[in-house]
Amino acid sequence: MSARRRSDLYPVFLDLHGLPVLVVGGGAVAQRKVLGLRRSGARITIVSKRFTPELARMQEIRRVRRGFRESDLREACLVFAATDDPGLNARIAALALERAVWTNVAAPPDAGNLWVPASFRRGSLCVAISTGGASAAAAKALRRELERTLASSWADFLGLLEARRGRVVATVSDPRRRRRLLKELGRADWAVRIRRKGAASVARAMDRLIERARNGRGTKRRR
Repeated sequence: MSARRRSDLYPVFLDLHGLPVLVVGGGAVAQRKVLGLRRSGARITIVSKRFTPELARMQEIRRVRRGFRESDLREACLVFAATDDPGLNARIAALALERAVWTNVAAPPDAGNLWVPASFRRGSLCVAISTGGASAAAAKALRRELERTLASSWADFLGLLEARRGRVVATVSDPRRRRRLLKELGRADWAVRIRRKGAASVARAMDRLIERARNGRGTKRRR
């Protein structure tokens, strides 16, 4: 994998709900992959001769207790090669890439074409970090630093905004007024105001702004 390719990666979030995802391997690495995948709503199949106790207990995944077969790739839209055999992982990746299937490889990582970033969540907010392949340890350290310093008010702000966006789309019919309102509701200083006055105060201010827009009045808020 060239340095140019790793540094030019395209950042993206995937909607995997209902889609078939294959994980090959049943150890600790595969378990971490599955734990991250479960909340996505994907249909997860794990192929391995052995499973960790936690993987063996999970009810919402399909387990196939045997070695990998090429036919396992038939329906998968995303593959994680997470066995403890780098040669097997590389073979799985080569077969998957021949089928144009996005593939993440535990080792050797450059055998695949998809890398899972260090990330953390605060409510609706998800922060993902890539160092362009320079260092997984540095990515984890940066994640911990951001997780420690990012104000919790951002999660509160996005929760309030998410709860109101549908109402704005449904009730503010004028497209230009709706765009102005959504832009105003998305301003970063709402998070600052939450820290100063609390989420309940900001919720009321947002609701007043929405009501003004519904009644055909301006969307500028009072400071």
